[in-house]
Amino acid sequence: MSSSPRSPEDRAPEHEQPTDTTPLLPRRQERYSVFTTGQKRMIILAAALASSFSPFSANIYYPSLNSIAADLHVTSSQINLTITTYMICQGLAPAFMGSLADQAGRRPAYILCFVIYICGNIALALQHSYPALLVLRAVQSCGSSGTVALASAVAADIITSAERGTYMGIASLGNILAPSLGPILGGLLSQYLGWQAVFWFLAITAIAFFLPLLFFFPETCRAIVGDGSIRPTGWNRSVLNCWQGRRRGYHTVEYGTDSPPQDGEINKTKIQFPNPLATLKLLFHLPTGFVLLANGINFASYYSVTTGIPAQFKELYALQDLGIGLSFIPAGLGSLFSATFNGILVDWNYRRIQAQSGETISKSGKQDHSNFPIERARLQIGLPMMLAATTSVGLYGWLLSLKPPLSIAFVFVFIISFTITAAYNVMNVLIVDLYYSTPATAMAANNLVRCFLGAGATAVVRPMIRRWGDMWTYFIVAGVMVSVSPLLGVVYWRGMRWRNERLGDAR
Repeated sequence: MSSSPRSPEDRAPEHEQPTDTTPLLPRRQERYSVFTTGQKRMIILAAALASSFSPFSANIYYPSLNSIAADLHVTSSQINLTITTYMICQGLAPAFMGSLADQAGRRPAYILCFVIYICGNIALALQHSYPALLVLRAVQSCGSSGTVALASAVAADIITSAERGTYMGIASLGNILAPSLGPILGGLLSQYLGWQAVFWFLAITAIAFFLPLLFFFPETCRAIVGDGSIRPTGWNRSVLNCWQGRRRGYHTVEYGTDSPPQDGEINKTKIQFPNPLATLKLLFHLPTGFVLLANGINFASYYSVTTGIPAQFKELYALQDLGIGLSFIPAGLGSLFSATFNGILVDWNYRRIQAQSGETISKSGKQDHSNFPIERARLQIGLPMMLAATTSVGLYGWLLSLKPPLSIAFVFVFIISFTITAAYNVMNVLIVDLYYSTPATAMAANNLVRCFLGAGATAVVRPMIRRWGDMWTYFIVAGVMVSVSPLLGVVYWRGMRWRNERLGDAR
């Protein structure tokens, strides 16, 4: 017995009353990425490890400062200039690299970064003069710093907003853990093998990482490969791409079609010289400029704490180079726990707000944020973490003035690292949400502000401590953090309106 055709009323969901506009078939959500969960995790892990070379190179250098100053017959102030130079280039270079990565793709940008970085490290290991050290540290920074922005860009390429908190937390792990692991390893190498061993280690490690990345890391830039189904060409193509192409074939940009495209079909635009002005313009966009400034101040406060640790802990607890290096372990643990826990919390809050808005929750499809308060979904976690970080920095300064036991100081370093990392990662996710089509450029702007403010904090924190003491120095740092917190409040209430006005003007 054949069944009669079902009426539209029968086809409609029980909870929904049918109307003239009720679709006969459910809408098919556009796929965001063809990569499987396992592939996404491996890609994000590789990007996280690549991004660790920049902060690792900055921090592995610290225990060697006294030895280098003695060998090159220069003062500590002159050696500190090599740190400032490194951080300035760390802010400027991604402005060029981010623009290149959004045009030419992630793989060419990674290749250029690591070639410059490896050559810089080999030259640093062989040089024996202060001018050469100053210049080559800048070269080293130019090579490694672009990888930090690229890590967030890769995460934005393949991860939807519903999972971005967790995965971008993973992508930032290398950048987070390197400042605590670098001084430990740097102290061991410098003490037992000499300061040149630090740069040989970085060169060898970079080569060992770069070769597998060169052969196997896939192109993820959505302007080049779309959701990952477009066949890349030239330097954008890896051995993995070739293997995947033979195994399953590639598809066109349109979801669900079967005819394969020609090589590089999606990207026919001419690659222009990287334009750093595209990065600088973001500083004046609303609400992006407010988020960038608040995030930069937040990260600079972290540098004000970690930069002060070597001298402070040596004076208070008579620690040697290796002991000072080990003192960064609480900071690394705080960052590690923060990236893991806070990422889960951020994704949970996103899904909660999405459910309240009546939108479909999807971890694999594209999300339209034009009518979704993404700023509120992120800052409901980020703003409390920023305020908690402010409080912990102020209490840390007051505590140091009392000369507490070392274990108590470690506890506060852990708390500061946890809260600052949490706030920093939330604002990173929000920046990518606002500019998911050009995430490398957006993160380059974030890196520019972060590094310039961090360089300033590094330069002034020791003179401030000598003049005003630990308590008042960190009270001032906490006061600056408090002063930018209202900017995040403004973004919370007006961010969606500003974002839609900007998108309307762009159209």
